Amino acid sequence: MTLSLRTAVLVASLLLGCSVAQADADPLPVSPFRARFEVYGSGIPIGEAVMTLAATGPGTYQMRSEVRPNALATLLVSGQIDEQVRGEIRAEVIRPTHYERRMETSKKKQTVQLQFDWAANRLEARDNEAHASLPLTPGVLDPLSLNLRVMADLRRGHLADQYSLADETEIKSYQINNEGEETLDTSLGKLRAVRISQSKPGKTRITRFWFAPDLQYLPVRIAQHKDGKELLRMEIRALDR
Repeated sequence: MTLSLRTAVLVASLLLGCSVAQADADPLPVSPFRARFEVYGSGIPIGEAVMTLAATGPGTYQMRSEVRPNALATLLVSGQIDEQVRGEIRAEVIRPTHYERRMETSKKKQTVQLQFDWAANRLEARDNEAHASLPLTPGVLDPLSLNLRVMADLRRGHLADQYSLADETEIKSYQINNEGEETLDTSLGKLRAVRISQSKPGKTRITRFWFAPDLQYLPVRIAQHKDGKELLRMEIRALDR
């Protein structure tokens, strides 16, 4: 099951050494959580995603996303996607330190690793055997930390128009648009949600997120479209904090 979930999921583990001072650390911008989502492909239930965010120390976080196919999908195609990131927060700035994504399907195996060296301003990126050493500038995020950053910016009321994302062996720019509010019927009841779209300039693939203000802007629905057709959708089913 080859699902592009770099835009879909938030979740978390980094414990910094004793040199980190308590006074310099920032709390997480949202409360730690464990959220379970139903995953749909072309409108058909195909699996489950579990996302978690955890505080692992003063000013440090771990995010994790796990996607598993259901029994029906397994009959058609076997596969799974695991993502995780460790990072730190200083002066309200979210800085990932290590990101990894492992994807395994019947057609493809992929391991992506991103090592953020903020002291040297370098990013070491690996996609299977491919490797790139890239200049690292302030604000660059990994696919999971991007979601955490958008949640934090929505809570502050200062959503940026564009974010820089490191994935595979490139750094790309994504446009962010606030498309207004709507009310969703969910397994958690009716929820007011802010709809945000994410896209790359010149591309027809668009990912939309519905962030719920009453849940600290947790995404409760995520949908990916290409040329106006829905490819993937995730709907929240359960939430623990």
